[in-house]
Amino acid sequence: MVAGNILGIRFSRNITLLTGLSSQAWRRAMLLAKKVALVTGSSRGIGRAVALEMAQEGADVVVNYALSEERAKEVAGAIETLGRKALVVKADVSRFDQVEAMRRKIIEEFGGVDILVNNAGVHHHLKSWEIDQTEWNRVLDVNLDGTFFCSRAFSAEMRAKKWGRIINISSIVAFVGTDHEAHYGASKAAVVGLTRSLALELAPYNITVNAISPGLIQTDMTASATDEQRRRELELVPLGRIGQPEDIAYTAVFLASERAGFITGQTIHVNGGEAMF
Repeated sequence: MVAGNILGIRFSRNITLLTGLSSQAWRRAMLLAKKVALVTGSSRGIGRAVALEMAQEGADVVVNYALSEERAKEVAGAIETLGRKALVVKADVSRFDQVEAMRRKIIEEFGGVDILVNNAGVHHHLKSWEIDQTEWNRVLDVNLDGTFFCSRAFSAEMRAKKWGRIINISSIVAFVGTDHEAHYGASKAAVVGLTRSLALELAPYNITVNAISPGLIQTDMTASATDEQRRRELELVPLGRIGQPEDIAYTAVFLASERAGFITGQTIHVNGGEAMF
């Protein structure tokens, strides 16, 4: 029993002081305690922020990359500094054989994943008449095929244990279009359709599947935008700022947690009000 006076308010009740919580109690308080998360393309940008925030909330994290090994190792080091386990795996998600190889490594280390964040993506600022078949295929291969391949591979263990979370990163351009990079817009619109179908297929296994649709976010991928493009887009954002990778990470953590257990097949728009649906 604790009694006293704080800021003029008297209290007398049984309480547990946060400062007195054991490390195990803190672990239970974390949203993703005892979970394993795979975040594709997590060596930088949104993926990096999601990986770190999930680790902050108690998850062990698989850091996937295709090219940036040093950046991936840096992210893994930051995760381990938070007291969580990290596994760095190189894999091109557009190659199903590499996805399967990554799955085997993760099963060996962690026994599977509970949370899959399909974040890996590519885009290039090109007009439709500048996009050849090779360019078209590469963007669709990574953004759409990669999302499907990873969902197909990693839902197996989720189905077996009747619990899982799949979170796909789409884009605002899937809903409002874009005056450049039509292949990117098409791939991200397809991700929304895939999200809904997977949500229906996997619901009987207590697996939720949702998408996040970011607006203008400060990342390496958006760094190629011209000052004029940024100025025009920022004028469309009612909140008056460019989003940060952490804005997406906080949403992903919520969707991965038990608190979002009754949400599936949805797209959460994180865009500062740029588009409202």
